[in-house]
Amino acid sequence: MPADTSSPPGVSTLSRRPRRPRARRRDTTSAYVLLAPALALLAVWFLYPIVSSFLLSVQAVNVFYYSQRTWVGLANFQRLLSDPVFRSTIRITLTFVLIVVPAQTVLALLAAVLVQGLRRLRTFYRTALFVPYVTSTVAVTAVFMDLFTVHSALPVFFSRLGLADVSWFADVHLALPFLAMIYVWMNLGLYMVIFLSGLQTVPAELYEAARVDGAGAVHELLFITVPSLRPFVLFVVISGMIGAFQIFDQAYVVSGGTILGGPAGATSTIVIFIFAQAFRYNKLGSASAAAVLFLVVVSLATLVMRRIFREETRAA
Repeated sequence: MPADTSSPPGVSTLSRRPRRPRARRRDTTSAYVLLAPALALLAVWFLYPIVSSFLLSVQAVNVFYYSQRTWVGLANFQRLLSDPVFRSTIRITLTFVLIVVPAQTVLALLAAVLVQGLRRLRTFYRTALFVPYVTSTVAVTAVFMDLFTVHSALPVFFSRLGLADVSWFADVHLALPFLAMIYVWMNLGLYMVIFLSGLQTVPAELYEAARVDGAGAVHELLFITVPSLRPFVLFVVISGMIGAFQIFDQAYVVSGGTILGGPAGATSTIVIFIFAQAFRYNKLGSASAAAVLFLVVVSLATLVMRRIFREETRAA
């Protein structure tokens, strides 16, 4: 008997026919029309400033005479690379990133594991740790500066551990760790929430099997939690690194708005340097060149981190 080619009840044979090229083109056109406003805003707010920065980086520009721009080629880049102040800002920023990224990643993961293990008041602790992230940067920095003023309780406590009883934000050796402390405290809650969402994806059967085999909490963390959260760790590390490179608000408040990033340039980050070049020295060309170099540094650091995580994933 010939095969029955009739459609099931309620299903039209037209729905199984491939869409015509004209219909697909019409859908594609409609999609681009709907996306056009968002794409236009992205171009105005992101693409145009990036292109303008690249153009200004090869010109000599004064804020008060913006229309009188002069082509200088790579002179701005040569001047920056030979500037000891700019090289110092690169070193300070890299040091800050190397302190902040591992600290906030590890602390956020531990906080997420501890909060996830709570049976009571889990929402309270999760909210309490997230509040600093949504609090005013200036307010949090001012409170920390008041807590770490000379002869206050915290400097006196740390002086018993071998540190000097000084105002941390005014000490050349302690200003950068103080800045890192503020930054980690403010961003800890954000990355904790990200890890908490990742913990929801880890099968509970893995922990149950590990407990049957006699594994402790540390072994569960190292051999189950961390490997299972590898994509979340990669996201936290890369986003945290990009954010740490862009540190400005806390550093500006700690330095009191000085162009050197006080005390004595100890907190002079790349963004502080760019701000000073553009709005204090009226050198938009040098500021744009510094921004371009900053973009290169961040891009290279991101590529390196992605390569490291990719090789670890293959090895695992």
